[in-house]
Amino acid sequence: MSEYDECTDALVDRTVLTGLQAELGGDHVIIATFVRNYVELLPWRVHRLHRALEKLDIEDAMDAVLSLKTSSHMVGAKCMNRLATELEISIRLLPNGDHLHELAAQVQEIDHFMSGTIQELETSVQ
Repeated sequence: MSEYDECTDALVDRTVLTGLQAELGGDHVIIATFVRNYVELLPWRVHRLHRALEKLDIEDAMDAVLSLKTSSHMVGAKCMNRLATELEISIRLLPNGDHLHELAAQVQEIDHFMSGTIQELETSVQ
């Protein structure tokens, strides 16, 4: 494991959502909807990474990992953000898409933390 995937503390930085809520005038409904959308799309985003690796599609893999990284950052899912950042770096270091299968363990690591991230986010907006 590297410095990017240390997911030993809380999986979600709740201060990110608190700050976003303050920026939006304190509207809890908007934040709850934002989190719900992230939670609903997270399994799809991870599945998209798996599919891109299976198809050896480096462009789709990059697009999928950037989507995961950006959305995770915005919602405060710090572990997902770290893991996506590490995966992005790994993709960029590959000579071509034929080597994407080498990154399967990193996507499995993302899988490993997905349920916990969803649980923490759902708890944070109740």
